Amino acid sequence: MATELTAQRISESVQEGFKRFDRFRKARASHMKSYVGKYMAETQGMTGEEPINLVFLAIRSLVPSVIPSGCNQILTPIIAQREYAEKLGLALDELHKKIKQGQLLRACAVDACFGLTVAKTSIAASGQLFTVAPDVRVDPGQLYTERISLDDMTGDACCTSWSRAAFLGHRIRIERNKLLAAAGFNEELIKSLPRAGMKKDDRAQDLSKDENHANETMDLQDYVHIVEVYVPEAESICYIPDPEEMDALDFLKVEPYYGPPSGPYSFGALTQPVPDNPFPIAPVGVWRDLSDMANRLFKKAMEQADRQKNVGIYDPANADVAEAIQGAQDGEWIASNNPAGVNIQSFEGPSAETVAMTQTIYSWFNLIAGNPDLMSGAGIGTDKATGQQILQQNASVSISDMRDMMYEFAEDISGKQAWYLHNDDLMFVPGQLGIPLIRRDSAGNERQLWLTPQDRTGEFDTLGFTITRRAKTVSDPTTRARLVTQFTTQIVPQAFQALMVSMQAGQPYNIQEYLTRVATDMGIVEVASGMFNDPNFAARMEWYAATAGKQNKKEGRSGPGGMMDTTQNGGFPVGGTPVGTPAQQFNQNAQATAAEAQMGGI
Repeated sequence: MATELTAQRISESVQEGFKRFDRFRKARASHMKSYVGKYMAETQGMTGEEPINLVFLAIRSLVPSVIPSGCNQILTPIIAQREYAEKLGLALDELHKKIKQGQLLRACAVDACFGLTVAKTSIAASGQLFTVAPDVRVDPGQLYTERISLDDMTGDACCTSWSRAAFLGHRIRIERNKLLAAAGFNEELIKSLPRAGMKKDDRAQDLSKDENHANETMDLQDYVHIVEVYVPEAESICYIPDPEEMDALDFLKVEPYYGPPSGPYSFGALTQPVPDNPFPIAPVGVWRDLSDMANRLFKKAMEQADRQKNVGIYDPANADVAEAIQGAQDGEWIASNNPAGVNIQSFEGPSAETVAMTQTIYSWFNLIAGNPDLMSGAGIGTDKATGQQILQQNASVSISDMRDMMYEFAEDISGKQAWYLHNDDLMFVPGQLGIPLIRRDSAGNERQLWLTPQDRTGEFDTLGFTITRRAKTVSDPTTRARLVTQFTTQIVPQAFQALMVSMQAGQPYNIQEYLTRVATDMGIVEVASGMFNDPNFAARMEWYAATAGKQNKKEGRSGPGGMMDTTQNGGFPVGGTPVGTPAQQFNQNAQATAAEAQMGGI
């Protein structure tokens, strides 16, 4: 099928794809201008042109709420493959630390606020580092994921979904000598490529770029533009010249595609899909009109405030009194037969209607933008606790939906990375047992594991793997201390109560595994993992048996092992309390926040 594709047909289709992205790309660049403000690219201008940057406020509040975090957990319905699935999940965790995927996902979350975010996952083949963006450094054979700018993205101009696109690709800027050194490329065609110039059509990178200095930088190296095109039907990767700079009479290179069946690209968004259209709606595009209106009214109010002045008006018959008032000191008394003959009048000043309208528009923006006030914590402490709870619950619905979309995007990337870990021998260093991993058991001990080539059995698609991301709560010290206290005073006593019931019923019950899983879900596993690893446990138990045991016999107390029974009326253990409902936990969090604010003000 690859032989039926001609370079000219591919080049024409790629150019049509660039045109399809053109309107979306220009809108994105325009929205980014609202995000970065007036003072990133401009070197001069009047202050006060954009006094409040609501778009920046909304993105700053939204991104921490939706950015994927946590560790990878791979599930499979095949029991024999569960050990391998766990090792594969640990290998993904180590890979993400190495390639700093957290920074990538944060950048992609910001990118999604402007509509669409795209990431490419592949493996760096020897001599082909040009497949990676200039700011991404990887070694040959290393697995990588990079964010693709929409300014360089192209795709099927007729598709209604990126998953069904006839082709996908992106523009690459590379030094000519590096391209000549790559294996299998058409050297004569490379030499004929025009020198890459500056793109003049509203690119996002131009917001912080000086055109003169950028041209000087381009002169330092002989850069060229090429386009990498993935064709699913032909299962091929094609490299062609940039069709916006020259016609492609031949391919630079054609090679078989090696990678996940779903292709190298992952697409993410924060809004619901548009029917029969692969482009989502940009959240900033919905917010921006209200942000611009608020800035205009805010600027108008400030101009009115600048024009505000106080003028003294007096009857000519009271000129001496007016002069005395003008030179009077604060608190001085001045005698006058006609005090009403001298008045101070205030002119101009901010209009109360303008200020009120500005506040109204900000309230509308806060509503349309998904309540960034509440996400950033500015909405906490309103006078109505019930109304605040309703606001938080309503906001959490849309935020949870956005978070799910970003998690699906991150899981798609992890799935492609797992495919390479399963299929590619370059992932394993010669001379080593495999990929070194560390797993912490329920007792808090670290165990050395190895993901070896022998662990990989069967085809990846037939193993039934489901890749999810386990919860990882990044909390402040106060919240973390509250979670640890809740774990030790509520979860642990109830777990031991369940253990005693299980022992009486003859049912096996792994209490350490249960508590480890609960601590993982609460985000405090690193604190709880060492609780059951006590080298002095045996000596402490002997001491307890020698002291508490005699005391129990003397007072006639009974319980498990001769110890005091810690239950009351068949209920929770002494010291344990029931886990609160979501509403109760919300009220506790609100009260804790208020208490901290009051303590800080003392």
